[in-house]
Amino acid sequence: MDKIKKYSRPAIPTLEFTKGMSEEEVFQNAVIRPVIKMLHDLLLAYFKHYLVTKKIDFSRLPEREQTGFIENAFNKDTAFRHESRGMVIGHLSPEEYLCYSTMQHEINRRINTILKERINSNRESLV
Repeated sequence: MDKIKKYSRPAIPTLEFTKGMSEEEVFQNAVIRPVIKMLHDLLLAYFKHYLVTKKIDFSRLPEREQTGFIENAFNKDTAFRHESRGMVIGHLSPEEYLCYSTMQHEINRRINTILKERINSNRESLV
């Protein structure tokens, strides 16, 4: 993690780093969260396009069904999940990618969780 350079990504001042954090958690907070924050508008635009391609009128779904649809998009639609995750991974530096590749499975799980949460918390902008 010492070799990871800082790029022009948004700062997240509420993040804290403690001695007891796992390497995955440090990577998530130092790299993944800022990348996802930087891609916020693109990720929401991509999900809106996904809704159009699936012919879903998101505004007509009750809140519970909206949440379920977002969950299913990430859990059952492999192409959507991989493309969404690829947008994030594509913004890693070569050094960050090498670090990512050593803990790929866990970081992928964390990316999916963060993306689901971000889309879910911005549902009002999707309608």
